[in-house]
Amino acid sequence: MSSKLETMDANEISAIGYPAVRKAFNETLQLCAEKLSNADWALAQDILGLTAHDGGAPGLMEMLADTALFSRKGKPGTRRAIDRIAPKVAVKRDPLRSLIAMRLPTAVFSILAIDEPHEQGGVLARDLLDDGRIIHVMDSALAVQAAQWDDVVIAGRFVDLGPWHVGFGIVLPLRKSETMAVSLAMSNAEDIGASRDSLHELFYPAHLHGDDLVMAALEPLIAAFAAAIDADMIDIDDLTASIGSLLSGKAPPRPKRKGGSR
Repeated sequence: MSSKLETMDANEISAIGYPAVRKAFNETLQLCAEKLSNADWALAQDILGLTAHDGGAPGLMEMLADTALFSRKGKPGTRRAIDRIAPKVAVKRDPLRSLIAMRLPTAVFSILAIDEPHEQGGVLARDLLDDGRIIHVMDSALAVQAAQWDDVVIAGRFVDLGPWHVGFGIVLPLRKSETMAVSLAMSNAEDIGASRDSLHELFYPAHLHGDDLVMAALEPLIAAFAAAIDADMIDIDDLTASIGSLLSGKAPPRPKRKGGSR
């Protein structure tokens, strides 16, 4: 790694300007996608539930490439294609593209609440899956939305390039119910980092096939809840009272777990 790359900081990247950085980013990402193997593409198609006849959905190729690059083949800790490809992509003589290639494996899929336009371009956003951490996302389309709409929430993959974050793959708008459902599902995760790492495997198929994202996100929790009821771990009378209070608009009491409190 060149000394220039090691000393390149946020100010230097900002001085290059976002249009040039975005161009370099897209080109570097494309170089990574070109190194994907047939097995990588096949895995992505399987995860997204695609067949040979699928191909016309808007954003499909972006979602397919993102899934192929960042999926772990269903095994936590397994090296992803991006981990294999990014260090070897042919950009070593270009400090900016080398930095981008180095940062790509650190990208995370998350849910962002857009707060307001940033004075230097893009928007300020809160990462709802990272304790509301404030980040600067450089995206002119989001800046327009933030200026015109209230409660803009999006899901997508974002990477920190230093002066700002950029999104890639495809960025999806979320309803309030979808945001709450995914946040609730994530709150139950033992390892939120690992769960975020595979979150695209929930969002992309739901988007492509028109599935109910709320139910897809909550299905594991519902299954665990049903198992707890069947195992007599939850008091049915208390649960019924809680549901009745919720439907009537009252604050429900918390259902009691059998066998003592934890």
